[in-house]
Amino acid sequence: MTVKTESPVVGIIISNFTDSGPQVIFNSAEKHVSEDQAFNLSIRIMTLIGEEISGEIFGPLPVPSNEEFLCLAYVFFVNATFTTDSRLNKRPSVICVIFKRQLKRIISHAHGLILSYLSNVTPDIFKTEEDFVQDKMKEIDSRLTSLISTNPIRIYRVSKDKLIEHIDPVMIPSDAYVVADLEKKTLFVLYDQHLSPVRKRNVSIMIDTLNEKEYRRGFNKRIIDSEEEIEQLLNFFGLKKTT
Repeated sequence: MTVKTESPVVGIIISNFTDSGPQVIFNSAEKHVSEDQAFNLSIRIMTLIGEEISGEIFGPLPVPSNEEFLCLAYVFFVNATFTTDSRLNKRPSVICVIFKRQLKRIISHAHGLILSYLSNVTPDIFKTEEDFVQDKMKEIDSRLTSLISTNPIRIYRVSKDKLIEHIDPVMIPSDAYVVADLEKKTLFVLYDQHLSPVRKRNVSIMIDTLNEKEYRRGFNKRIIDSEEEIEQLLNFFGLKKTT
């Protein structure tokens, strides 16, 4: 089972306020948002929000000269280490989450999830300006993109050693697999062990809906997040894990 994971998020732009003004230090959305657009966006956000507010998310906001995309802006502070002003202790920084305008509703629903993730992770990994290294910024980008993936995967039924695509598939996040074993009357739910508690709860709710509508609550639900056991079950069912 190979499913291409997509997300309304096309990338992030991270900017830091330097001695000479806003500077774009990371842009994973460069295929859609040029460096000039990213720079202008950073200036507008810093001007709009100011330098006093942090720990909040703003938007959706327009991307300059680009009607196809919008952004959410998260503002936080880091200790200033690259400055010639000895009086300056902290500087504002911004993470802009760039997403497709037509998927604005999905992002709106995920607003709290994005804020929760960024407010928890930024104080730990971005303490000073020296912490803005590529690996850390790429990790934020990867997590945010997968956090709000929108593509469903198909749900499969297994009966008498035959794998059958489920009728009327339920929308399941692409980082989860669901196999309904009719012989064992069990819904095997396989998902990445690093999923957030919110995502796990959403997956669980979706599976409960499937169980109620299709099987009249007659199936057991078995949640598996052990990498070794997931691989064994996928091989057993003849499925291939999405990378």
